[in-house]
Amino acid sequence: MTIMELRRVFLLGAVLWVTACSDSPPGRTFFERNIQPILEQKCAGNTSGCHAVNANDPFQFAAGNLDVTSFDSIQKRRDLLAPFGAYPHSLFLIKAVGAGRLKMQYGGEFRDIDVDHVGGAIIDVGSDAYFALQSWLDNGATENGLKPATPAVAGSGDCSTSIPPGFDPTASLAAASFGQFRSTVQPVLVDKGCAAGNCHGAPQSDFYITCGDTDEQLAFNFSQTQAFVNTPVDDSPLLRVPLAVAVGGRGHTGGDQFGIDSDEYAAFSAWATAAGKIDFAGTDTGKQFFETRVQPVLLMRGCSFQACHSPQAGNDLKLRSGSVGFFSPVALQKNYELLKDEFMAMEFPDARRARAVAKTILEDDARVADLSMGGIAHRGGPVLESQGDALAQSAQPAACPPVYAPATATPFCTVQEWVRIERANHAAEVTNMDAGQTARVVYVERTSAPVADRLAFDTFQGGSDLMVATTTFTATQALDPIASASATSLLGGCAGLVPGAGADIQAPDVANDGNRITFAARTSASDPLGVWVVDINGGNCARLTPAVADVGGIKVHNFDPAWSPDGTHIVFASTRGKTAPTRSRKRFLPQADLWRVPVSGFTADLSRVEQMTFLSNSEIAPQFMRDGRVTMTTEKASDGFYQLSGRRLNWDLTDYHPLLGQRKDSPFGDPADPATLTPSIGYAAIMDIREGSDGNFLMVMSDLDAAGAPTAAGGAGALGLFNRSIGPFEAGRADPGYLPSVKVLDPAQAYRHPVSLPDGRILVSRAASGANFDLVMVNPRTGDVDNLFTSGAIRVDAELVYKYPARPLYINRRQLVFGGGTDASLSPAEAVIHFPDVPMVFTLLTSNLRRGRPLEAFQAARYLAFYGEGMCPAGPCSANTNGIYQSRTSLGRVRLEADGSARVKVPSGTGVVMELQDGDGNALQTMTEEHQLGPGESISLGIREELFDAVCGGCHGSISGSELDVVVTPDALTGASASLSQYAAPVAPN
Repeated sequence: MTIMELRRVFLLGAVLWVTACSDSPPGRTFFERNIQPILEQKCAGNTSGCHAVNANDPFQFAAGNLDVTSFDSIQKRRDLLAPFGAYPHSLFLIKAVGAGRLKMQYGGEFRDIDVDHVGGAIIDVGSDAYFALQSWLDNGATENGLKPATPAVAGSGDCSTSIPPGFDPTASLAAASFGQFRSTVQPVLVDKGCAAGNCHGAPQSDFYITCGDTDEQLAFNFSQTQAFVNTPVDDSPLLRVPLAVAVGGRGHTGGDQFGIDSDEYAAFSAWATAAGKIDFAGTDTGKQFFETRVQPVLLMRGCSFQACHSPQAGNDLKLRSGSVGFFSPVALQKNYELLKDEFMAMEFPDARRARAVAKTILEDDARVADLSMGGIAHRGGPVLESQGDALAQSAQPAACPPVYAPATATPFCTVQEWVRIERANHAAEVTNMDAGQTARVVYVERTSAPVADRLAFDTFQGGSDLMVATTTFTATQALDPIASASATSLLGGCAGLVPGAGADIQAPDVANDGNRITFAARTSASDPLGVWVVDINGGNCARLTPAVADVGGIKVHNFDPAWSPDGTHIVFASTRGKTAPTRSRKRFLPQADLWRVPVSGFTADLSRVEQMTFLSNSEIAPQFMRDGRVTMTTEKASDGFYQLSGRRLNWDLTDYHPLLGQRKDSPFGDPADPATLTPSIGYAAIMDIREGSDGNFLMVMSDLDAAGAPTAAGGAGALGLFNRSIGPFEAGRADPGYLPSVKVLDPAQAYRHPVSLPDGRILVSRAASGANFDLVMVNPRTGDVDNLFTSGAIRVDAELVYKYPARPLYINRRQLVFGGGTDASLSPAEAVIHFPDVPMVFTLLTSNLRRGRPLEAFQAARYLAFYGEGMCPAGPCSANTNGIYQSRTSLGRVRLEADGSARVKVPSGTGVVMELQDGDGNALQTMTEEHQLGPGESISLGIREELFDAVCGGCHGSISGSELDVVVTPDALTGASASLSQYAAPVAPN
């Protein structure tokens, strides 16, 4: 035995003797005597005071959101103190020893855990401090140093009968071992309660199983269970995870479920041997490379720790965590699809254009001359590169060798190679952007500058043409400058739209096939706007929405069209109304909602036009997020309040949800005076919202005049970028630990219609210093501007033409927060909302600051009241309440349960306003905007107070305002929607 091993044995023995053979002196626990001195010296007592809170900091910020100065404070970060998923060591120990000092197993190999620590390596592997910490962590990081018991835990909650869409039971039913599964494995899963709602009956679980009531459910359970079979069989998570820890189990949140000599273990082992291991990738080279190269990078660089991007973390990139030495095909498939479809930008050759990469490389990289190539803010830091790397190791494609070499490839180059493989596999579905390849831009050219803002769409603005210009890509996918002579009109084949003859052309959008273009147009002031389509060469031009006569003096406009990401539908704004056109309640302009229509080729099925939003003010400018949700600008008006903000909506018309810019100024910023307004987004109008390729939102921001119109002419404003995963923005806030989520580029200039370019810049219309609009390319990091055209003209609303693979549309599901869907038992005029905690959700409906939630103000709530928001009456409409028209009708109220929850049946397809009332019916808080429910929608709205900090705190801040209260917990997977009302019959307000 080596000296190092002898020392470790001695230290372990000393720990056991102290904890087992002596009582702690008064006020002196094992933690205080043996662990606290190490933490104070190594983590809190150095020159920077990294992991200790500044006593003068009202927001209680500490580096890494970790305060080690007491046992209670460090226990808030239990996610740091135990191994998680595929990691055999705790993140606390991994960080303490520094990158490359500890290893993990993946794919039959031991690999370095290459996770950087800003403070460097502060503990040497093999030192006394290392062994003391390791022993304490291995024993559960308890106050007395003793390992806690791991008894079996009984599941609770109903099992699920839900099978994911697209599952084919054929192979499972035909498997030779299916009968064995039915008779020997499924009964164990039932007997142990594995399918309970708070266990593996939760769809968020890697190992999700159904009730098993039908052959299809059994087939699904068979496929899920087989996914956790490994080679050798005894090393399968199916056997090792529920196995008692004392006999070799790997630890199970459900506790020790069986012993190694039990009948259950024998049944699982025999079936697993017969069923065998599933091959994840098959012959798919993209999946093969992901499994062997990309997934290991995600692990080795620390992306999958519990509080980072696990299913329990409070962000959208919920990577499946695997287990030590094993990744199931289920986990690999989910990670592959999630990363590729929602967090990569495979339409562009440069991996840096994707959110998963942009968030994980350096923001400011002095090694790279063009700062547009830097990353974007990430709470986890630049995990794919380091400032200390040589230029040849920097995160840029030029630094990657022409032939991928696994042994020497950087993490960035590994992801870049994956992009190359996937693009090659889908070459027919993406645009070749190599140097010298053709690039085309579609835009609107005008004879005079636009003057009407986005909500003044009823104003005719003629003298425009729909143009396409041709250029080429450079080696970095930049666009070469375009000569005006290369541009041609696309309107030659469009009946009634004579090129350059006075038509009003607006808002072109390109389908994912890179060929079909939709746009809005009207021939004259007497003609309403209609939705049109044309191909990239000017053929197949057709008006999809025919012109109809005015109704009540209001034109039936159809405008702002946007292609769905699968190319099957066009979503557009329309004034047609639910029953008839009406006017908005602040500016009294024609009121618009969002609608959609199926489109096949160049033909729309007008018999299936469907209304998507139903509110009393306008919603315009729809676009799509990468995950298939619809975004829009929403006009919000109530007594003393008016804002143009961003909202989003699922494709199944569920979860009408705030997105960005809900308030220029927000209440509840000052605990001493909740009524005091604190700057929030800082602008009263957020327009032209579009998700960029890197997942940040591009937007145009403007102030409003007294009448509610944007102060900048032509629908323009300041160009802004919103990093939504950072959290709410507070203009002017700069305290330590606060990351601003909004960046304003050159607020003195007027911009409109921003879109992402493949070289990282933003293509946008700009009117500089009073000049006419023209198309420019803006560097999002420096604000530098380059003209796209070599000569001047009035050009607006450009789109780069390129192909990308069809993306799915977002259908709601029973998930963590705001989950649900359409309930077939409800009529289209009904909807059901489950509120797990009404006072808690009202803190989100009324304030969007990261400085504490105003929960105390709402604790006296006993009722939740509902009002219908009336539309403007037919004919003239004028203000009757503080500058707006307002006519609310009481729909009744419901009494809250003892835990503050409620389950309510309310009207769908109409605007509703909610109000929190005390026991005497006095209003504690009334929403300042309408909410809507889709036809037959059933949704869980909000989160319980006890889980808010874990589920929502990462973005919205903790309830207390202390950053140290932002935590992570396994209960977030299954307990977020639990309440006394969860399974109760819905109550109609009365």
